[in-house]
Amino acid sequence: MGASLVAALIATVLAAVPAAHAAPAAADVFCDVPGQELAISPVDELVEDEPVTALTTVKGTTPTTLSGEYIGKIDGALGFDAHGRPLDLLLVRLSGPEVDRAGIWAGASGSPVYDADGALLGAVAYGFSSQTHDVAGVTPAAYMKSIGELPGALPLSGAERQSVARAVGGDPGQTAKRLKPVQINFGASATQLDRVSSRLSKRFAGFQRVATDARSIDGGVDSGDDLPIVVGGNIAVSYAYGAVGQATVGTVTAVCGDQVFAYGHPNSYDSTLTASFHGATAAMIVPDGGSSYKQVGKIGKRVGTITQDRLAGIRGTLGAYADTVRVTTQSRVGTHRSTAVTHVSEKWLIGPAAYAQLGQDAMRLLDNFSVGSATVKWSIDYRRANGAAKTLSNANRYASFTSFAELLGMDVAEDVAALQSNPFETVTITGVRVSTEFSPEYRAARLTGVQVKQGGSWKAIKAGSTKKVVRGKSYAFRAVLSRAPHAQKQTSYVPFKVAVSKNGKRTSTIMLDALGETDFYDDDFYEVFAYEPSGGTFATLLAELDANVRNDQIAVTRVTASNRGRSKTTSRSLTAPTVVTDGSFSFKLEAPKKTAKKKTATAKR
Repeated sequence: MGASLVAALIATVLAAVPAAHAAPAAADVFCDVPGQELAISPVDELVEDEPVTALTTVKGTTPTTLSGEYIGKIDGALGFDAHGRPLDLLLVRLSGPEVDRAGIWAGASGSPVYDADGALLGAVAYGFSSQTHDVAGVTPAAYMKSIGELPGALPLSGAERQSVARAVGGDPGQTAKRLKPVQINFGASATQLDRVSSRLSKRFAGFQRVATDARSIDGGVDSGDDLPIVVGGNIAVSYAYGAVGQATVGTVTAVCGDQVFAYGHPNSYDSTLTASFHGATAAMIVPDGGSSYKQVGKIGKRVGTITQDRLAGIRGTLGAYADTVRVTTQSRVGTHRSTAVTHVSEKWLIGPAAYAQLGQDAMRLLDNFSVGSATVKWSIDYRRANGAAKTLSNANRYASFTSFAELLGMDVAEDVAALQSNPFETVTITGVRVSTEFSPEYRAARLTGVQVKQGGSWKAIKAGSTKKVVRGKSYAFRAVLSRAPHAQKQTSYVPFKVAVSKNGKRTSTIMLDALGETDFYDDDFYEVFAYEPSGGTFATLLAELDANVRNDQIAVTRVTASNRGRSKTTSRSLTAPTVVTDGSFSFKLEAPKKTAKKKTATAKR
């Protein structure tokens, strides 16, 4: 699901089969639980213009009734079942104040439709026009009762598209479109979650992208409201909830014991993804031509787990709760402290959720997207294939004057993805903990020079120059950091020492390079620079992750050479008090030639 829950929204071409095939026989009863008895309407006995009713929720949590009429069906429009039998799509025209004003809206999918005897025809699931329209495609109840056995769909022929158009009064060029459940995200934009999920899938082989897309809204926490799951009421399906979350909202078609049926079409069409479901409230129906939608007011606490996500709809179990992974961020700006928690049920969203939550923390505490600085420390708890519990810990410093909120969480997300997608063994993430210290200012510097301490004062060294040194002595230097463009004015220093060996090589070249990165790379970077572990074991992967290069580090490399042309290279890193965006500097040290010791003659006896 995501900018990709919007991907789930794209038009789905209807499937077709020869008209000579008969529709599959349906069971007569959808539910026989006492108090919830529900018959399945005998579709083959329906006649054109026969009255129907539908239940849906346009405000709050109480369903309202829509009137309508049966138009007909499109043979084989939904493809074939597991036995090769064609699956038909029913057509109804609905009426009511909201339908007359907005047409069939996103979020109406799953609304149950009944015949005159109160038997269930099926669920509103498809629309046919880019304009306001009152005709809905209905997934038959018999197919929904058999959720878990249905395959994909095949395209309609040109003649069959003409038949659809005549039936609904639309353009033959139009295809039936799956009615969207309303896509919403808690505390993060849809594009954020989708973008980072996409980038991680490009950078790490084996990482599974989970598409997301939606409108922002708070809710879903375990301490939230108890909102009902009722026939014709709202249902929210989430892969994560809390401070940051992702969910779709549609309508409940039927409840049978602890089994809940909804949507009438797939959510993500992937039953391997782990999703929770919640009650929800509707604020209003927003008219928007062919894109009208239900404005969701609130998501309640989770009440169950989705067990099937299939062509004919979704199915879940009330009272069953999927395991979730906690992503906890503790933030501080000045003396103010704040904690946020997200519960992630789908493992491939752990990294994207951590990324989005850090960005949300920045915007929430600084009330600003573009400018800021932060020191971030994170710990990722995980379980190895042998059951051993381990923790990967890292830290980094970030600063930006254009896209601060986008920078913060990518390193955390990449560490999570690297562990999850590693080619050596199965690793299970069990928790993510992040602590961040924010500043509202852009704090960044450039490496602009080096100074040496002489006679109690600091003297500048000219780039490329040679400094005479004494063998056996240690010299104090400091890197000079000047403010980066747009940063607050300040000059800071990072001290380091260089020892000159008594018997070492005569000359040394000292090179300093800033290691910081402040860019939020585009998609091409993640595709071109895909991550590949350099070693062949999980231990070498961990060593690489532990050795992450920080944005506040300066590399100091020393190359010593002798007159014979042989050289030795050593490197170390200095940690600066701020992000170091760029800069390099080099100079030479030259010791005097070693004086050969004169041999003392001994007198012969």
